[in-house]
Parts: sequence; C-alpha cells; structure tokens
Amino acid sequence: MKVVIVGNGPAAASAIEAFRSVDRESEIVVLSDEEFPTYAPNCMENVIRDDISKEALFYKGGEKFYERYRVDFRPKKEVIGIDNKRKVVKTKDGEEISYDKCLLAAGAYSFIPPIDGVELEGVTTAKNLYDAYRIRSRILSGKVRKAVIIGAGPIGIEDAETLRHLGIDVTVIEVFDRVLPKMLDEEMARYYQKPLEDEGIEFFLEHIVTAIHGKEGQVEAVEVKRRGTDKNFFIETDMVIISTGVRPRTYLVEGTDIEIHMDKKLNKPIGGILVNEYQQTSDPDVYAAGDIASGIDAWGNHRWIALFPPAQQSGYVAGFNMAGKRVKNTGLVDYNAVKTREVTAGSGGVFEDAEEAFTVEYKEYLVKVFLKEGKVRGYQFVGVPRYPRLNTHNPLIKAFKRKIQTWEEKVLLDKGLGLETSGVLYHFFLRLNKEFKEVHRKLVEDMMVRGLASTSQEVPLLQYDE
Repeated sequence: MKVVIVGNGPAAASAIEAFRSVDRESEIVVLSDEEFPTYAPNCMENVIRDDISKEALFYKGGEKFYERYRVDFRPKKEVIGIDNKRKVVKTKDGEEISYDKCLLAAGAYSFIPPIDGVELEGVTTAKNLYDAYRIRSRILSGKVRKAVIIGAGPIGIEDAETLRHLGIDVTVIEVFDRVLPKMLDEEMARYYQKPLEDEGIEFFLEHIVTAIHGKEGQVEAVEVKRRGTDKNFFIETDMVIISTGVRPRTYLVEGTDIEIHMDKKLNKPIGGILVNEYQQTSDPDVYAAGDIASGIDAWGNHRWIALFPPAQQSGYVAGFNMAGKRVKNTGLVDYNAVKTREVTAGSGGVFEDAEEAFTVEYKEYLVKVFLKEGKVRGYQFVGVPRYPRLNTHNPLIKAFKRKIQTWEEKVLLDKGLGLETSGVLYHFFLRLNKEFKEVHRKLVEDMMVRGLASTSQEVPLLQYDE
C-alpha cells in the first residue's frame, strides 16, 4: 500500500507515528511546501526571540524522524490539488503522485484582509517558520523601533509581548471589543489586558486598519479608524504584523466531490474539509486531519478547530485508520493557551450556551467555569504573577535543603494552579463529558485544582467535614 500525506505539521507527524505502530511495510510519502522537518507551530515567538533550541523547535527529531519511520520526505514540493477519481495528488511543478490512501494535513494559511499596502516591505504575517525568521531578521537589522500588530488573537498577543520585550514600541489594533475575543469573555479579557498595558503595549480595540502606507517600498504608517466612524488617524511604524486569523486549505479539493463544511442555509463554507469520527472525508480513501479539517467535537457537532492539540489528536486517529485499525476520534475540544511573560491565559470548550458560570479569584489566579446540564461546557483561566515565589534553583535556597515532611503537606502545597495543569484537568471534564459534582465545585472554589485529578475513581482527594 502507498500512503501519500499532504502536509508536514503536527497532524502529519502524529499520523506517521500511529500508522507505523500498526503497519511497518507500506510506503509513506510526505509532501511539504516548506523546506523544514516537522516543527512546533506554537513556538514562533520563541524563534523571534531566539530562545528555543533546535531540539525543542524540531520536536520530532528533525530529519531523523523520517529515517526512523521510513518516510519518503519531499520538502519544497507544493501540492495544488487532488484528483480522487484517479487517486493522484498534483504538485505545482506538474508532477502527479499516485496513492492508495491519502491524508490531507496541509493545515491553514494566514488570512490577509484586502488592505491597501500589504505588499510593502516590512509587512508580514507571523504563522510559520519563514515568517518568524523574516521578522527576526528585520529586527536584527536595526530598522524596527515601532511595530503595529493587526489582530489581538493568540499569535498577535504573543508577538506583541515578544516585540515589547525586545525593546520595540508596540501598538495592537483589534476590530472586536476585547483581546483574545475567541478565548476570553469581556471580564477575563480586561483582566488579561491590564498587565500588557502596564508593560507598555498600546491597544486600540474596536478599530480597523483601512490602509498601510509607505515610501520607496518600505512601510511607514498604518491608517486607522474606530469601528462605526469615518475619522481616520495615522500610527507611524517600521513593521506591521498581520495576525487576523487563518483559513483552511480547502482549495486542495476544489473540483472534486469531497465535501466541505458548509452552512447549508447560506450556502457558504464555515470550516474545513468535512470528516467523520475516523477522519475520513466523503471519499473513504481520502482522510483529513488538523487545521484543514472540520472534525467532530466532544458534543458530536462538526467544528473547525485550528489548534495544535486537536491537530495531533486527529492525526493519530487518521494514521491508525489508514493502517486498517478502526479507531474513533473521542471528540475535539478547542483547548488553547497563550504564553506571555507578564500574564498567562487559557481556555477550552464553548461558552455561549452555558446555563451557569462561576468565577473564582485566588491571589494572581482568576478561573471561570461554564456549566450546562451539570457538566463543564467550558472554562477560562487568567494568571497574573503579582506574587513572586522563591526560585528553587537558586543555590542559596538549595543550601537550606528544606524538605517537606509529610505526603499530605506536599499535596496541599501543590494546588495544581499552573496553566497547563488547570487546562488539562478541565479538559478531562470536557473530553470525557464527566459530571461536575458539588465536591468538584468546592475544590475549584478553594483553588485546590489538583484535587480534581482523582475524579476517575469518584473519590475526592480532599474530604470536607459537614
């Protein structure tokens, strides 16, 4: 059997690992429009700062990954379409590559709004490794004193904080009324935005960039207006980063009978390539995973979720099924986190149709849980490091060699308040659709988040006296 994988991101890498765990003999061909081995797509701000090792960036092991799993990796081989009747994929250079099974895992591309001036030097997106290297190169050239970022989503916010950390004056323009509009509600967004403003980042919410201006091909300013008004003003800048979202590469199946996620009433696309719980498209020999696909979420609905964890999850499912092992996707959840030095944020699930929400504040942590029919529908988390902690790596601290005397003391000290811990534990309730009982509410209200981990046994970690 010959398997052709279009794309080389997290979904593709996960599919390869799953496939090879079942089938060691079949041929695997990976086609990528980039020259790099699989890399962590959520670390582009680290590349800009140059504070990530090659081992961490190329997290699957670089070129050795393809050797280990016996993969024919073909970099800089851009695919422009598929002919599923003839079972071939078509490349930009005119080649046709046949397959028995095909996985479309080409991800999404940066959406660039129709703004005059986007072609100027110094205007860029910030989604892939080429973008990150381009931004870093321009900063190192000494040309960048001021930067404007269009869009206050996760990538825009992380880049804003990164550039400010590098000493650049940063302005963020966002069309919605808050930062991280798809992750946080108004209350949580305000709490998150304040430390970034204190750090020196300027925000213009509910504003639109109408044009980008330059001289001799170089960007010099953006023209901005408040949403709903006609009064324009200008912001000088040496660089513009467009971070206005992404779109799935559904053009790969144009002209085929492979279904796209559509709003049937409006007859318009609302997501990626439609897949079932096995990651199969409407053609059973063509699979799709990652940002290119609209999969089935934890509540049984088709949704397009362009995030790293769901890409890995759907990639594994596709890989197993292409190898002949029937594995269902347990349901995707849009679990996301934003990494900045001054403040952290995380969220998961959906919030709009919740019947109840409660918020808990503990020191620097703010957690909001959304419930429906007694179960967690979603959560939001913001942490502001206002309370410095002892650095346990400091030699002076180590010299004291303070030891925790009892297991109980260790558990009580480790509340599990970290962003990733909180996210994973709430993710447990979302993914497994587990009932959120009164004892769980009590644990959250007391900020004993770590205690939620014992719910698999239905025995709470902590006992409350009546």
